[in-house]
Amino acid sequence: MKTKFKAKDILTTDEWWNQVRDYTFSPTFRFDSLLERAYKNIGGHFYKSVRFPSKRVLLRLHKENEKWARGNAPVQNVEVLVRPLGLSDGPNECSLAKSSAVRKNLATWLPPTLRGTKLDLIFSTNVHGRSIRNFYECCSNTKRTILLVEVLQTGAIIGVFADLAWHIDSGVYGDGNCFVFRASPNPKCFKWQPPSNPHLLFEEDVEKAALWNQFMVGKRNYIAVGANMDGSCALRLNEDLTIGMSGSALGYNNEPLAGEGYIDFEVGQVEVYRFIRGVDGLPLD
Repeated sequence: MKTKFKAKDILTTDEWWNQVRDYTFSPTFRFDSLLERAYKNIGGHFYKSVRFPSKRVLLRLHKENEKWARGNAPVQNVEVLVRPLGLSDGPNECSLAKSSAVRKNLATWLPPTLRGTKLDLIFSTNVHGRSIRNFYECCSNTKRTILLVEVLQTGAIIGVFADLAWHIDSGVYGDGNCFVFRASPNPKCFKWQPPSNPHLLFEEDVEKAALWNQFMVGKRNYIAVGANMDGSCALRLNEDLTIGMSGSALGYNNEPLAGEGYIDFEVGQVEVYRFIRGVDGLPLD
């Protein structure tokens, strides 16, 4: 298979990506053929058949092209195609993540390393009951999770991406990778942002600084993410997972997730998902 690239004719990044698309989306393109050109298949094992540039040469080319790209990159933003997260075939049937639109929004907001994963349900109020104790038991061994909450008054689906396992703790845990969101309707994500002058904040207002860095809170009678001086949280659920609260939180600068006029709301279903690899279904954490 002959390459269609004409490097000497490429003058802009748009022309480069257009040629890449024409090549890879061509009906004649076969990845296995490309693999065989680069590696010989001997007895089921692949051996390098093409002499690749050394690491030093690749680094030099990378720096040269990076410098060229900064001066020639187009002004307009390039839309990245993001596919919805997959769903596992686990024994527990999910509800809140069934919509592909919800899973696509989640994939858009998640770190790129998690976008090719599947969601696997590990806690559901339909299966495990409305108990924060059961919630902790199901989630305590999984580091990264998606918590989805149904708002009964509006039907909205809101939630949290947590980067540490939910557990009971006397202090605050997690870090700035945690974020809160409204998956539907009017999807919107609110990621944590550090203060513009953290040194000044810590020196002048220690209490505000502590609230700014309040990521995950796990107590025997509630869970919460984010905090504000008025006592509100970005999201909080009570011990029997029936009442929720969502207001603005320092660091997240979020609007009430449940909708305007619904700082306190009644909770429908609650579900927690872990991430599993799309290839073999093994959990990431």
